[in-house]
Amino acid sequence: MLYTPHLLTGALVMKYSANPYIGLFSAFISHFILDLMPHNDFGLEPGITLRGFFSMEKKRRNIIIIAMSLDYLFCAVSFIWLALRFKNLFINLAGIAGVLPDLTEQILMLFGTALPGWQDKLQFRVSAKYGFIYYPVITIAAIYFLIK
Repeated sequence: MLYTPHLLTGALVMKYSANPYIGLFSAFISHFILDLMPHNDFGLEPGITLRGFFSMEKKRRNIIIIAMSLDYLFCAVSFIWLALRFKNLFINLAGIAGVLPDLTEQILMLFGTALPGWQDKLQFRVSAKYGFIYYPVITIAAIYFLIK
């Protein structure tokens, strides 16, 4: 699943948490719960390396790069919005906790490790036709409840 829904859901969990430490842990767990929802991961599965990614068919690779770049942009804007709106470090930390499992895997890829399969059994991957429906739904719902 993309970063933005994970970040916003983690922040949302913290907003409604009475204890910031339980909220951080719950935000981290929210990552795995969201991965159980139907989504599409662009066909990027465990074992892929950066070399393998860049050797993909050009059109497919470029679509993935554009989609991920937009997601990184939305995630950065969301992070700044959370910081300015709530002025609460724990909300931003919870957002990071919600993204942390994927972030860890992708950082490892930058250092030459193939994409690990730690989370693979928790993924509910579906076709692109249905898999991209949940990203805006989760994002909009999280924003709605964060504003409320």
